[in-house]
Amino acid sequence: MIKRCLLNFLIYEKIESKIFLIYQGGKPMKLFNTLLITLVVVAFAASPLFAAITVVSVKGEALYSDGAAFKPLQKGQQLKEGTRIQTGSKSQAVLDIDGHIVTIKQLTLIKVYKNIAKKDESTNSIGLKYGSINAKVKKLPQVKTSFLITTPVATSSVRGTEQNVSFGPGFGMQVTVPEGELLVQSNGDNKKVGGNLEYNKGTDDPRSGDLTQGMQNNFIGQMAPGNLTPEEQQMLNQYGDQLVDSTQTPADVLDKTGGAATINVNLTWPID
Repeated sequence: MIKRCLLNFLIYEKIESKIFLIYQGGKPMKLFNTLLITLVVVAFAASPLFAAITVVSVKGEALYSDGAAFKPLQKGQQLKEGTRIQTGSKSQAVLDIDGHIVTIKQLTLIKVYKNIAKKDESTNSIGLKYGSINAKVKKLPQVKTSFLITTPVATSSVRGTEQNVSFGPGFGMQVTVPEGELLVQSNGDNKKVGGNLEYNKGTDDPRSGDLTQGMQNNFIGQMAPGNLTPEEQQMLNQYGDQLVDSTQTPADVLDKTGGAATINVNLTWPID
């Protein structure tokens, strides 16, 4: 009895000293290693800077390649840096990249060039070969966040905002920002885009176009809305003077072309 009381006293003292012993069946058991491993696992899983690319959802046909042949993309799949992803017609894939949500729209090809997470720094870079993507980038507290989307003509840099980026060989690069502000860079031609502004740059253009072009296209229809049919208004809203807007992909255009047709459009402008 005296020995058991003494042992219980030692157990109590060691618990207070954070050694974590437990008395069971007359023998002390050490829990320190078990608890330590558990705490490490929990802390590791909860860390916002754990570099990871996770497939959130897949709609339709989507493929990926990590250096080998393209394979079907699956929900819940973990991808690595350098992976290419391609979507088919009327398809899309959603990725979670270190907590940032990227939606890859139909007929799009991207490559994740960088996916790096450190203690106080998060760096991600996506190459957009063609098509359209939407990126919702978190602003992590006390963490330097770099999230780049690069096309053959320019690079957009975003932090704590949302952007739609499209690229095609015909219309070039187009960027809109539903929320926040970002910087688009191309050979010294740096533009801040936000609000109702829209970035446009053709593949052969040395500099980007007027950031207010999208607003001008919308204003044309507002000047005399009674003289535009619903079809004409829809065409103007969707295409403007470049025949495609930043939310569309080549598939959106192809889906609307079923053959040859002749269209007569009469615009009546008000005369003072």
